[in-house]
Amino acid sequence: MKFIVCMSLCLMNAGNCFANQTDHKAIRLVINAFEQSIQTKDKSRFLNLFLDTSSPMIGVVSEESMIARRAAVEKINKEDNKNFVATRTWTVIPSKMIDRIVSEKVSSREEFNNINIVSEGNIASVYFDYEYYKDDKKKHWGSESWQMVQTLKGWKISSVIYSITFIK
Repeated sequence: MKFIVCMSLCLMNAGNCFANQTDHKAIRLVINAFEQSIQTKDKSRFLNLFLDTSSPMIGVVSEESMIARRAAVEKINKEDNKNFVATRTWTVIPSKMIDRIVSEKVSSREEFNNINIVSEGNIASVYFDYEYYKDDKKKHWGSESWQMVQTLKGWKISSVIYSITFIK
């Protein structure tokens, strides 16, 4: 009897491992498509990765970069008699982000490292470090996290949060 129970548990766990590997492979395809669509400026491919093209993408500026950001805003306010405030966070939607990338004449690319995927088959969390380049020059870096959902059309990104440290 113990043998049957042990074998049943092993087979159930093997099924979960296979499903987990399948999810990870499918999610990695989304990650690769995200990187490639930025590099190739493929708006439709980029937007197809999201559950909703108005899904939030929230950036948080590092404290290190906030020092420079505050100084730049103070300078603008003095020179142009403005009353701008340096914010630490901002929200963009995928369609606005890719529109900006597509409209730029320079090349763009984002590279991901230390990718960690956690999934149980219906939802997933993806966490990684990134570096963003324009015209082959590193512009900023940080960490990024995606919340993903499994849909009838495959894995989709439902929200993105990321930290930003600008290169001086």
